[in-house]
Amino acid sequence: MKFIKSMAQFFSNPVYYYLVKINQQGSVEVDFKRIIDYLLTFVGDLEITKKTEGEVLISYTETPLKAILKTHTPLPQKEGTFSYQINLTCERNDNISVNLLKNVTKNVGYRIFNPQTGAYLVNDPNVLDLTTAPVEPKILKIFKKYKLVPFLQYRNTLLFFAKDKEGKIRLVNRHLLEFLLREPTKKVYSQNFSVVVAKDISRFIALFDRGLIPLSFYKYKYPEADKKILNLSGFNLEKLPQNTIFSLIFFVFNRPNQNFDQTELSFLPQTLLLKKGESFAQKLNLLLKKSNQKNYLAIKVAQDIDYVKQGKNLIPSLRTSVFFDK
Repeated sequence: MKFIKSMAQFFSNPVYYYLVKINQQGSVEVDFKRIIDYLLTFVGDLEITKKTEGEVLISYTETPLKAILKTHTPLPQKEGTFSYQINLTCERNDNISVNLLKNVTKNVGYRIFNPQTGAYLVNDPNVLDLTTAPVEPKILKIFKKYKLVPFLQYRNTLLFFAKDKEGKIRLVNRHLLEFLLREPTKKVYSQNFSVVVAKDISRFIALFDRGLIPLSFYKYKYPEADKKILNLSGFNLEKLPQNTIFSLIFFVFNRPNQNFDQTELSFLPQTLLLKKGESFAQKLNLLLKKSNQKNYLAIKVAQDIDYVKQGKNLIPSLRTSVFFDK
């Protein structure tokens, strides 16, 4: 109750974030001190005031905003509980505090959970969580027309991700959004305004943090090949230019943690040798069909290429991550 009373004097419309440590090794007190030490490096920009043991008040010199950081706050979860966490309380218009913490949490093994959205913040520091970041009213008016709620935005751009009424996550066509801002119209261009990139927010976070969510609207809507395959190798995977080895690494979606866990799958080989002219996607889909396995969420073919010597020949080996749903 004492903590609740102390908050009341600072926050008119509070927002809560939880700093969660999935790997529970180490000391939360030590982690808390490391986070505070990081904040103290912003000399002249903010002030840290200790209120009680494990609780500090963050205040800023250029703004009246304040935030409270506190250890050992209970975090109820439908799919589990986290015993190692720190609680951030701030005003709804304070996007400074959470973004400052986002810069340090990854270095101490924490992720930031937003109970307002039911999702972790993505790792990319250039992506804003719109819970505390304002969106221009004229932009919100357009989203409302398309029955979408924006929840992520690339900093200083019109690149948005939004949630539809079914909970699916959509990439917004920033070029059409720019046009509609310039030339407002009553007509709704639903087919060209957004495209589904994940069936829910949990899968979106897991895929985004692996670099598997597209940023180009038309490249995703009109892919040259299978849009579930992210090919960084430069190889033509639809028709291989030469004999090629695919070194397969398997991952399974972890819904509570909103990430992927590496796993071993007995029904798929760890390496595939494909001949010149064969299609990688066709070959993999055939293997999955024979194994009665549901379709994969995504595949990432890495940029780095290794070589394997077979007789007098060198065969390129592509490191390939395959991401499965739960």
